[in-house]
Amino acid sequence: MILVAGASGFVGSALLPALVEARDGAPPRAVRALVRREFDAVRLRAQGVEAVTGDLVDGRGLDGAMRGVKTLVYLVHTLDRGGDVVANDLLAVQNALIAARAAGVQRVIYLGHVGAAEDAPAQHLVARWATELAVRQSRLAWTVLRAPLIVGAGGTVFELIRRTVARSPVVPLFRWRRTEIEPVALADVIEALVTTIDDPTITDRSYDITGPERMTCGDAVKGWARAAGKHRIFVPLPGWGEPFEEQLAWSLVRLPRRETRLLLETLRARQVCADPSRRFPLGRRPVTYAEAVQAVLRG
Repeated sequence: MILVAGASGFVGSALLPALVEARDGAPPRAVRALVRREFDAVRLRAQGVEAVTGDLVDGRGLDGAMRGVKTLVYLVHTLDRGGDVVANDLLAVQNALIAARAAGVQRVIYLGHVGAAEDAPAQHLVARWATELAVRQSRLAWTVLRAPLIVGAGGTVFELIRRTVARSPVVPLFRWRRTEIEPVALADVIEALVTTIDDPTITDRSYDITGPERMTCGDAVKGWARAAGKHRIFVPLPGWGEPFEEQLAWSLVRLPRRETRLLLETLRARQVCADPSRRFPLGRRPVTYAEAVQAVLRG
């Protein structure tokens, strides 16, 4: 049994269909989704997915969710909760790992962030580092996959780019416009997760899942505008601009303010694979930024 924690999120919503689809010559995977809201559980059950509700921060429902599970796929963050995001993330993963060990779970696969570090300039990246450390020290077989900005419909930072370009003739580019990134297609992240889930020998290692091109965040914004056919005025501005972007997220593009601000802070850190030996072996050329953008445009 595979338990996907965070199954209703951006990546989880794309991973579930990939896990439950039929495989040539192979038995279907037994998959269970762990979500916080009963509404999401009902929706997933209507799609034929076994779904249970639970709360990782307060520990509710975890014993039942872990029952019979061999592989835990951990996609959880706590950006939408009040309080300290590092403390919340650490409490959530500790509760999950305690319940996993008690239930006899054998392996945990964690999707983190390529910029995660103890001294990172963003709370979310420090929280990702703390979560990764907890997974490594869990006494379970583990695999850590680390991704930069993910290009796909529904990702908060990508949606901020997409909706701002769509709705504003003037697009502000703050200091983060110079931050180097290797944006990765959502399809590549899902393929790496599925490959890792299916291969029990991929353990006790961490990999970076990054795209094949290094660019700046400013280049990524302008590249989306070109692909979408939007002629915009791009205005370089001083500072990181997080208070302004937080207000923009709420008033113009209808994204959650707290989550958007915390994720915008991650653009202060380079999001690249510093060591080529750490790249995840997809077995093919990763999807380019232009190809990932076209996939979003096609819907």
